Amino acid sequence: MSANQPQQNVDHESIGMSFATAEMDALEKSHPEWYAMYNDVLPDSLASRAELAELWATAPTPFANALIYGKYTMRLEIAAHTGIPFV
Repeated sequence: MSANQPQQNVDHESIGMSFATAEMDALEKSHPEWYAMYNDVLPDSLASRAELAELWATAPTPFANALIYGKYTMRLEIAAHTGIPFV
C-alpha cells in the first residue's frame, strides 16, 4: 500500500457519498411517496422481506432499484450469518 492510499480511499469514499447523497435527494423530491415508504420501513434493520420486495418492485429509478437490491442482499447475508430468518 502506498503512502497515498489512505487519502485516496477517503477521496473515493467522498466522491461516492456525494453521488449517493445527490441521488437520495433527487428520489425524495421526485418520488416523495416512495421515499417516505423507504424511510418508514427502515430497510437496514426492521423492514420485512415483503416490505423490501414491494419497495424493490416499485423502485422508481435505476438508483432506487440498486439501493433496494443492496439492502435486500445485505439482509440475506445477515440472515445467513446469524441464523435469524429474513421473513
